[in-house]
Amino acid sequence: MFRIFVAALAGAVFFMTPAQAANHPDFSGRWELNVAKSDFGNAEKPVRMTLVSENKDGYLHSVQTVSTPQGDETSERDWYPDGKQHAYPGAVPGHSVTKWEGNTLVSERTSQDGQYKETIHLTASADGKTATETINSKNPNGTNKVRLVWERK
Repeated sequence: MFRIFVAALAGAVFFMTPAQAANHPDFSGRWELNVAKSDFGNAEKPVRMTLVSENKDGYLHSVQTVSTPQGDETSERDWYPDGKQHAYPGAVPGHSVTKWEGNTLVSERTSQDGQYKETIHLTASADGKTATETINSKNPNGTNKVRLVWERK
């Protein structure tokens, strides 16, 4: 279950609304995970991960595909960087709060039952060609820290 939860959440915060464009990095577009430079902690290492994010009216719609030896898993999510609580549907429903802290995007997510918690920090390189995402998670199976290195395609 841990891998599914991370797969549904990891990387899915790559966005920026037009109003924030002047002040924050732009994470929209197509990204591919550099698996060799990433650290998955005790989570299953994927064969490949891609992310396609598109800005909408005040939120980002993202589609992430995780490829493992067992097959591909695709998840879609909408993300709001307004600092307010938003419902989070999916395999592990709950809520998230996403906001900017300087040039770092921070998202805190909690399942409805409180058993799954994640804090995600996302930062971009100065040239905007790479992004680093750290995910600290806690669930009934324990804790994990993941560091994902994304490359813009």
